[in-house]
This record gives sequence, structure tokens and C-alpha cells, in this order.
Amino acid sequence: MNNMEEGGQEDIGYIVRVRGLPWAATHDDLEKFLEGCDIVGGTGGVHFTYVRDGRPSGEAYIELAGEPDVEKALARDKHNIGKRYVEVFRSKKSEMDWVVKRSGPNQPEDGDAVVRLRGLPFGCSKEE
Repeated sequence: MNNMEEGGQEDIGYIVRVRGLPWAATHDDLEKFLEGCDIVGGTGGVHFTYVRDGRPSGEAYIELAGEPDVEKALARDKHNIGKRYVEVFRSKKSEMDWVVKRSGPNQPEDGDAVVRLRGLPFGCSKEE
């Protein structure tokens, strides 16, 4: 039985969240940091989060293949990437999906655009 069927917990998944990443961290850096863990889809299983203006937030979600991989990843808590120590937390697929969907450049493109105009005369119409 896989984790999607156990006790109705369909959104648990094998996900870890890492916090405290250097802003220049890459997918490869995280693969090296979690060496020995089976990341689902290789670098495709690493999902960085971004602040509103598109800069890296220093956090990422990583999809792992199973519980042993999650345990190995959690054992890397407080280890360093470069000069920064990285915190590793257990997470849920629903949390990852929600955060990644709403962060920076990962936001879905729906074809709508917003342009903010300032300093227009009060009597300006749409056509002008």
C-alpha cells in the first residue's frame, strides 16, 4: 500500500522543505547536499520558492521517493551549504503545491496582465 492510500492521508507524500539556502543555490547544489537521497525526477523534484519580485526566498521543497529518503534528508538538518547552515523539515505535498504555486516566477500564467499607471490626470479616460 502506498502513502496515498494509508488512512486517507492522500496529500502527505515524501516531501521535505529546506530553509536557509544561499540565494545562489542551484538544483545541483541541493542534489549534492542530499546525496544518497532519491529525488523524484532528479532536479525536476526540486522546487525553489521566490519572493514577490522574483528573487529566491532561500527555501525549497524537494520530492523524495520514500520514507527512508526523508529520514536521510532530515539527518542533514543544520548541515552547511557553503557558509550557510540549512534547516530541513518534513512537509506535505499540499503545502508544497500551495507555496510553489503562489511564489514569484512560478505563478501560473493566465494571460492576464496588470499595468499600474501613476500620475494620470483625474479626468483621463480609458481611451486616452
